[in-house]
Amino acid sequence: MRLQEIVKELDAAVLYAPEGWEERTVASVIASDLISDILVGEGEEQLLLTSLTSIQMVRTSDLIGAVAIMLVHRRQVPPGLEDAARNLDIPLFRSAIAKYDACVRVGRLEETP
Repeated sequence: MRLQEIVKELDAAVLYAPEGWEERTVASVIASDLISDILVGEGEEQLLLTSLTSIQMVRTSDLIGAVAIMLVHRRQVPPGLEDAARNLDIPLFRSAIAKYDACVRVGRLEETP
């Protein structure tokens, strides 16, 4: 599915997005707040769905080659987070939706033909 579809479904705000982000493809989603779980997650073209707001989370996303990061749970964005995403060229979004509900919505998108 396209990243743009997910952003729309989760009513997410764009915090940082490079040119052409709308066409990026998401093949799998990893929803976690544990960096250790994120590091051992398997999949290609992953979207990281998390309530972690540390710069370390952005670096971890870069290590696993994440397509984008979706912050959930109405988390406040600390200073420097958007800059970290920009420096590593990782799209960063923010949604007020709870993580569980966000996972359910993304799962339903996958089911749509």
